Amino acid sequence: MKAVIIYDSVYGNTAKIARAMKDALAAHEVDMIKVGDADMEKVKGADLLIVGSPTHGGRPTPAMKNFLRKIPKNTLQGIRAATFDTGIPKAGQGAFLKLVISVLGYAAKYIATALKKKGATILKAETFYVIGKEGPLKNGELDRVQSWVKVFL
Repeated sequence: MKAVIIYDSVYGNTAKIARAMKDALAAHEVDMIKVGDADMEKVKGADLLIVGSPTHGGRPTPAMKNFLRKIPKNTLQGIRAATFDTGIPKAGQGAFLKLVISVLGYAAKYIATALKKKGATILKAETFYVIGKEGPLKNGELDRVQSWVKVFL
């Protein structure tokens, strides 16, 4: 199986999640690509495409949005895809922040919708949690990556 992981990271948390995914898929051919270096040539021949970004206002980073916009229509036909993001958990937040998260959501769903419009078959969208705006990752999130990725094998 060939997997391609395309990610963006602002504070390093999303990069840690992407690295943990690559490690979990180590028995397979895996390319891990920062979104600024990604292009559709690197996705050709992939059996699994995993795309992730930090969540900012319910959306992925501007660089990730730009990448998603540039994918030609139907380019991802026949490719299985999963999406992920990093964001703060709704639980434990104040009423205002809970409302904002409820309304805006997380980036993974936005990414999944964009990839589906380009022809991908979406397997799953997942949020991995950070503590505060800049992190660090919440305890147990790197372990959770291991079980999340194994579903796609």
